[in-house]
Amino acid sequence: MTTHTSAWKSGWTAGDPVQIGYVHVPADAGTWEPSHHQGLESRDLGLGAACEGNLGVRHLRLAADGPDPDRWVAHDVDFQFLYVLKGSVRVEGAGGRAMTLAEGGAGYQPRGYRHRFDEVSPDFEAVEITGPATFTSDTATEAGPDSSAAPVYSDDSDENYVMANGPRPFFKYRDLGTRGPTEERMHIHVVRATGQPGEGTGWHYHTMAQWFMILGGESDIRVEDGPRITLRVGDTMCIGSGTGQRHNVAPFSGDYAVLEVCVPAVYETIAVEAPDGAAS
Repeated sequence: MTTHTSAWKSGWTAGDPVQIGYVHVPADAGTWEPSHHQGLESRDLGLGAACEGNLGVRHLRLAADGPDPDRWVAHDVDFQFLYVLKGSVRVEGAGGRAMTLAEGGAGYQPRGYRHRFDEVSPDFEAVEITGPATFTSDTATEAGPDSSAAPVYSDDSDENYVMANGPRPFFKYRDLGTRGPTEERMHIHVVRATGQPGEGTGWHYHTMAQWFMILGGESDIRVEDGPRITLRVGDTMCIGSGTGQRHNVAPFSGDYAVLEVCVPAVYETIAVEAPDGAAS
């Protein structure tokens, strides 16, 4: 797999990863504002504030006017990642590359990848993750030359999920193809239950930081000795790395599913006892 660059604008690497603090953003929080994508609007999901702007995540949806299919754009970012929550969008890139992403479809696009959104369904909603959180964009009326590395796209098919391909033997995992292009800076995947509710993960911490959004079902989570929070579809959370961010996901429903960003891609999960003051 081709990597587009070793040096990122934001300066961090897999060996010296960005740090992410704790943030909880409910599904109904935030304000919808015009997006940097013409014809879309977005609400911020808190990741940028939790990591000093090195990464950003937004919830996108179609605005009243919709995108201009003749408008090509290239973002001055380390990467752009899109995960479709509802509806569909056709993404066309320079060189004639095109992919229709339906619900559950995902796409990683490298720095400077010139593209356009066309054939956007009225119910389109997506999560967009970029590094850094804020950036400039260059627009044009034609695609121009294909000078960037190839994007990575995938769809939400059952064969893309692998049982126990992650730290938990009772979950299925779907790799969204970001490890190679980001040189192990980050691993983005979907984690889902197998149809049976579970008692929980047990208390643990990771040597990576994470951001995640609930895609299906629900779960309870407790971080350190904080309150127990019930997470439902659309809720998001950031949890940092290390012993000061011990947490327990317990229980979870049989239809529980989560989109998760792990920084860096290679990490350990360490089981621990419940922190003082926290329920077991």
